[in-house]
Amino acid sequence: MVLDPVIELPPAPSEADFRLTAPSGFGDGWNHYAHSMAVFQGRVYVGTTRGAFAGLKFGITVPALNPWPIETPPGLYDIDRRAEIWEYDPVKAVWRLAFRSPYVTGVNGRPNVPSYIGYRGMNVFQDVNDPKPCLYVSTWSPHLAHSPDVLRTEDGVNFTRIPRPPWSPVVRACRTFQPFKGRVHMSPTASGTAKGYNQDVGSEAVIYANGDLQHGKWTPANEEGFGDKNNVTIFEMGVYDDHLYAGVMNPVSGGELWKTPGGDLPYKWTRVFDRGAGRGPQNEGPGAMCEFKGAFYVACAIVNGGFHREYKIGPAAAEMLRIWPDDSWDLIVGEPRMTEQGLKVPLSGYSPGFDNIFNGYIWRMEVHEDWLYASTMSWAMLMPYLPLHAWPADVHGVIRRLGVDRLAETGGCQLWRTHDGVHWEPVTRNGFGNKYNWGIRTMASTPQGLMVGTANPFGPRVAVERDGAWGYVDNPRGGCELWIGKTGAREAAIRG
Repeated sequence: MVLDPVIELPPAPSEADFRLTAPSGFGDGWNHYAHSMAVFQGRVYVGTTRGAFAGLKFGITVPALNPWPIETPPGLYDIDRRAEIWEYDPVKAVWRLAFRSPYVTGVNGRPNVPSYIGYRGMNVFQDVNDPKPCLYVSTWSPHLAHSPDVLRTEDGVNFTRIPRPPWSPVVRACRTFQPFKGRVHMSPTASGTAKGYNQDVGSEAVIYANGDLQHGKWTPANEEGFGDKNNVTIFEMGVYDDHLYAGVMNPVSGGELWKTPGGDLPYKWTRVFDRGAGRGPQNEGPGAMCEFKGAFYVACAIVNGGFHREYKIGPAAAEMLRIWPDDSWDLIVGEPRMTEQGLKVPLSGYSPGFDNIFNGYIWRMEVHEDWLYASTMSWAMLMPYLPLHAWPADVHGVIRRLGVDRLAETGGCQLWRTHDGVHWEPVTRNGFGNKYNWGIRTMASTPQGLMVGTANPFGPRVAVERDGAWGYVDNPRGGCELWIGKTGAREAAIRG
């Protein structure tokens, strides 16, 4: 009998090796999301989104949460929602506020409307006229402000606006800023008017491309919706095998993945899969992409945290696929099924959400020191506020087994990693010990360790039940958190 050789894996940080560098939303619980992150000139930049949970209360249709999980004022514009960009110096281990959104006069004449309430995309790029690589940031603007801008900085200190794509007036945000073969590619994500908004559905499924960001023209790179009116939003983009990939949200038949080698605009595109890779609308669209060891990992999910109420999709947990250059794919995490490519079973052995029905998203993926990391978004912390009768049988089964209180107390997002793409291990299953960290939205690999930014909308004051009555209390663990993990950090700290 021949035994498989024992493969010694490279070292990686344990949960105990992660250190909290920025608690409580950089000291302000209204900084709910560390929504974007990039390494620029040796420093880490993080863009926040402010008042996200308050925005949900006044925006899209949500479950009848009772009470509302956080204390909010009567009006959304009573909150200072000016989004912030923070800079981390890894040598000094200190944060600096690099930029805060200005105020503008609203389209209805209202004073003190924030230009930007969030920064959902961030990347480093050097266009044909840039003297050096610059940091570019895509913004999220409220409906009373102007259309969302693109910000540019050469030094991390001075941020200026550059000409934006020809957005429709209802476009409110752009999620992705993707460089590819000398051009930047952007697509609108959020849309909204005075009657309400949707943070995940844009008004047009078009990718705009531009190689001269300060002077050039933004040009469509695809036919709208790739010719399908049910393709409502291009939610994510990535680069693999010398191709640009676009993940498309389709709430009717399921998400799609397209690719192009580039060339003259508009590009010629090839569809990799449709109908949610055989899962239908429960894979409403790809939301995270990452190349790792010659393959392309794509996470698919339902928007709004795994439950798209407007289209009556879900709740359901997220899946992960592995794409190859010939367009064949493996199911890594997900639901076994017959597909156009034959039977697919999860190679990792994990069902959707890494065996957790509350993991609505596999939200971000990042390669660090020869490991692929994947983070989740979990809505388990919402259970105390939700009407339980509205949830399906499998959720009720978990509730009967564990109880609402235990689910909430042991909630929080998860972080997983793999060295080979198949065998996965957890780094944290409880949001680094903070049940209010419902998601890890951003990650970046640095020489000083893996930087991780959370989404934590449970601040500054959270609803707590005591002696059968609900009330709002200050939440010192509310607001986004920034953690950095370095192999052996805990042991080194103990040694002094």
